[in-house]
Amino acid sequence: MSMPPEIRRIIAVEAHRRRSGHCPVRLYSLGTGETFEINPTADGFVDMTSGVSAWTAEGRIVLAGKRGAIDLHLTGDVAFDGYDHISDEAFTGRAGGGTSVTIYDRDQTNYFQYAVATKAVQI
Repeated sequence: MSMPPEIRRIIAVEAHRRRSGHCPVRLYSLGTGETFEINPTADGFVDMTSGVSAWTAEGRIVLAGKRGAIDLHLTGDVAFDGYDHISDEAFTGRAGGGTSVTIYDRDQTNYFQYAVATKAVQI
């Protein structure tokens, strides 16, 4: 999966936001053990590690300062899929609104798991 880590985090946050109605304030990467702070804003959130602001428009995730957007579609009770126009990569995933989000590459060979590490902020 060639998608940059900050894009994966932003997808995980937005998938959780859409499923649960809450924006997490911290993510924990189950693969690397790293913790990432998220700052909710009036219209989206900021990934504090990368400084990238994200918000939604017309069903897409829009990223400040980046060329392109990310399509994200909820496709059932827990599944989602999408396409990152920045890295030119399709993805799928699972987010049920609980405390974890998993993102898979197009072939579902590689995956990245994230957990919500603290209380979420109502959106």
